[in-house]
Amino acid sequence: MAPQVFDLAVVGTGVIGATAVALALARAPGAAVAAVSAGPLHHGATARSAALDIPAGHTPGRRRLARRALELRPLLAAAAPALGAAAPPSYWLMPARMVPAVGEELVGDRLTPCDAADEDRLRGVFGPRLGGPDDVLLRSGPARVSDPRAVVDQLLRPLRENPRHALVRDFPVRDITPYGVGGHRLVARDGSTLTARRVLAAPGAWALHGPFAATARRYGARTKKVVAFHLRTRHPASGVAPLLNLEEHEAFLLPRAPGQWLLSVTSTGWDCPPDPAGLAPDAADTALARAVLATAVPDFRAGVTGCRVAADVYLPDRSPLVAPLDDLAGAVLATGGAGSGFRLAPAVAEQALDLLPPL
Repeated sequence: MAPQVFDLAVVGTGVIGATAVALALARAPGAAVAAVSAGPLHHGATARSAALDIPAGHTPGRRRLARRALELRPLLAAAAPALGAAAPPSYWLMPARMVPAVGEELVGDRLTPCDAADEDRLRGVFGPRLGGPDDVLLRSGPARVSDPRAVVDQLLRPLRENPRHALVRDFPVRDITPYGVGGHRLVARDGSTLTARRVLAAPGAWALHGPFAATARRYGARTKKVVAFHLRTRHPASGVAPLLNLEEHEAFLLPRAPGQWLLSVTSTGWDCPPDPAGLAPDAADTALARAVLATAVPDFRAGVTGCRVAADVYLPDRSPLVAPLDDLAGAVLATGGAGSGFRLAPAVAEQALDLLPPL
């Protein structure tokens, strides 16, 4: 019997791959779609993501992606109700000189100065000293925070519920070869195969391995650690705890539960292995986190209790990479979240689908 030939195979079940599945089925409800994961369903950067979405971008290109992602959110939220379920109030701490540039980076929102009540509230949460003498406090609209595992599960649900589709775990792709006329055969390490007319590869940090590596390296892609520390500290007696963006440090403090916070910092750990199971914070990561807290929120310095680490792909300009896979017509690579994959995933997935033959 000839193998089933899917209309689309998505390699990778992180947020970009799962979003591509949902958008593909919205475009072509009758299409047969398969998604494959190199390991268990939740084993990459998405599962360890803070899943924080503040539409913004440091460059015009990233702002266009953030704007388009924002436009696509309602469509995706219909398929994944967990998308953006929480909305903590969003505050910013930065030197006054940075305010104009950061204000221009926001998409569909703006920064406004905090009033006395805001400042009193923030100091009640974070302690009497916030930042240095040149820092100012501002606020913007509420931030979207999702449960990334629930979002991926919900976006991939049609593949589990309809026998026309397939969701295959533990399928690390070692090769992609031509199949028939314009088709592709995905070959796993154990020799098992899956065939499809189109391939959208969203392998996350695994983009620098296997059949994706040549394309990714040609664009200067590298892996980098994404590090976030768990904190236990005080919490306001009432109300929703705020998000605090520490823009000068490229960091943020995100409330997770009463008395629990996540401090995301920008690690300097380049060229790390893709599997989070082989990653851990090093002395430089820990020193960076403590330095950020000492400068910005000194009352939180003693609160570090643990850490979550993942790997993500970065391009030199931190833009996502969406490009045809070398020598494979009808196959495209989408990677390079640069720590913002959750925010930009809808626009990145849409761009990748646009490069493929219509479903």
